[in-house]
Amino acid sequence: MKTATVNISDRELLELCGSGNNSGYSMLYQRYSKAVFNSIFRIVNDREDAEDILQEVFVKAFSEIKSLKNTDSFGGWIKRIGVNHSLTFLRKKKIYFAEIDDDRMLDINDDELEEKLALETRVEELQYAIAELPLQIKTIVNLLLFEDMSQEEVAKSLNIPHGTVRSYYHRAKKKIFEKINQKSENERSA
Repeated sequence: MKTATVNISDRELLELCGSGNNSGYSMLYQRYSKAVFNSIFRIVNDREDAEDILQEVFVKAFSEIKSLKNTDSFGGWIKRIGVNHSLTFLRKKKIYFAEIDDDRMLDINDDELEEKLALETRVEELQYAIAELPLQIKTIVNLLLFEDMSQEEVAKSLNIPHGTVRSYYHRAKKKIFEKINQKSENERSA
């Protein structure tokens, strides 16, 4: 069945949905549920909560499927619904992002830091280091790196100033770099 769905475009699946054919919904779910789940899980960091949110996202998307204007953008549309539901979930759990007054970015070696991170780390080490960050910082990093949102989009989504997003991200990069360096040093000395 999976090979049959590969050749069917999202547009065709949406047409099936529009004509009342349930297989369109099923195939869209199969095609996008894993990616949407991963996005949700990176934000809420709890498997059961992520599964619940995933179901809510698909229910909402399928109930509003007729409002989708560009049928070629279904994947991005449903992923955005997932991210928005995840952020709403965090707000309901009283997880807020505080504005940081000191958002000065004085580190001149920021570009060096990014190059070192890119060159010296593997993806799994990076994900492990991100997983250890406080929830607010981890959420911002995940939105920027894995959801490919701009700092401005993250600020708007979280209802915080752009400078606060920059500060959290800058601090996260430093912490990630420190954790990865520490791990490398521990491995060298072992």
